[in-house]
Amino acid sequence: MTPSGGKHWRYRFRLGGKESLFVIGEYPQVKAADARRRRDDARQLVKQGINPTHQRKLEETTRKYERATTFEAVAAEWYGAKSGAWSVGYAGHVDTILKKDINPRIGALPIKDIKTPIIHEVLRKIEARQAPTRAILARQIIGSVFKLAIITHRAEYNVVDPLKGEIARRVVEHRKHLRDDDLPDFLRKLEDYSGHQTTAIALKLLMLTAVRPGELCGAPWREFNIDRAEWRIPAARMKMNEEHVVPLSRQALELLKQLRDLTGHAEYLFPTQGTKSQTMPTATLRNAVTKLGYSDRFSPHGARGTFSTMCNEAGFRPDVIERQLAHAERNSVRASYNQAEYMPERRQMMQQWADKLDSLKVGAQVIPFGKVA
Repeated sequence: MTPSGGKHWRYRFRLGGKESLFVIGEYPQVKAADARRRRDDARQLVKQGINPTHQRKLEETTRKYERATTFEAVAAEWYGAKSGAWSVGYAGHVDTILKKDINPRIGALPIKDIKTPIIHEVLRKIEARQAPTRAILARQIIGSVFKLAIITHRAEYNVVDPLKGEIARRVVEHRKHLRDDDLPDFLRKLEDYSGHQTTAIALKLLMLTAVRPGELCGAPWREFNIDRAEWRIPAARMKMNEEHVVPLSRQALELLKQLRDLTGHAEYLFPTQGTKSQTMPTATLRNAVTKLGYSDRFSPHGARGTFSTMCNEAGFRPDVIERQLAHAERNSVRASYNQAEYMPERRQMMQQWADKLDSLKVGAQVIPFGKVA
C-alpha cells in the first residue's frame, strides 16, 4: 500500500546481489491473473540478468520514438534540446531554415526512408538561390537531426555524410572594413545621407559602438541606461551567449536623444515602418552603404574591423579592445582567470574613438588618439 492509500502489485527480486522491487501495476485496475502473467514475464527477464524495471523504461522510450518517426518530429526534438544554449538570433535563423527550406520538402517523410539523393535535391534548391552559406547550414542541421535519429534507433546511418564538400562557399569579402584614409569621406557622406534619418543614426551608432549589426538593429530601448551612459545587451542576444556592456560616448548619447524623438514611442530603437513588433533588418544598413557608394570597400560588420585596427594602431591594450568587441578568449585557461570588464579603460577608449571620428569628419589634421600613459 502506498502512503496515499493506493494498492499495487509488486514483484520482489534479487539481481546482482541486490534486492529490488518491480511495480507490476495498480490494484484493482490490474486483475490478479494479469498481475501473475506480468510477474512471470518479469521473472524470466531476471533469469536472463535483465532488470524488469529498466526493460519497461526502455520499451516505453522505444514506443515514444516510434510514434515520432517523421523528419519534422525528430527535428523538433533536436531543436528543443539544443536551442536553449544558442543566442536568440542563431536559434531564429535555424528555425527559419527548418520551416522554410527543409520541412516543406522532407518534413512529412519517415526519417528512415530519407536517402542521400533526396537531401542533395533539397540543398541544390537552396544553393540555386545563390545562398551557398545557407545551404551549408541546412546540410549541418539535417546531419544533426540524423545523428539524433541514429542514437534513438530511428535511422541507421547519416545520409548527409556523402554530401560534405559538395557545396562551395561563395568567395565574398563579407566584412570589408574602411581604412583610415577612407573614413573622412565616408563620414562626411554619411552626414549628408538622404535616406531615412533612423538609418543614418543606425550607421553612426554602429561606428561609435563597434557592436555587431544584428545587436544594434534588434536593440530595445530598455537595454539602455542613459544616466549611466551604458548599453547592457543580454546574453540571449549576444553571439557568445554572454551579457555585454557597451560604454556610450557623448556622441552616442546625443544620437540616442535624437532617436528618442523619432522612435521613443516604440519598443525598439529601429522598428520596421508600420509596426512596433519587428525591427530594422541588417540588410537596411547594407543598402545604405551601397547608396553612399561604399559597397565595394565597406560592409556594416566591417565597422568592427575599422575600430579594432585603428585602436590597436593607437596603442590601446589588445585585451581592452577585444573585450569591447565581445570576443571570446581563445585560451580557455586564460579565459577562466580573465573576467575583467576593463570598464574605465573602455570608457576612455570609446570616447577617444568618438572624438577621432568627429575630427576626421570635419577634416582636422591633428587629434590625440591613443592610450594615455
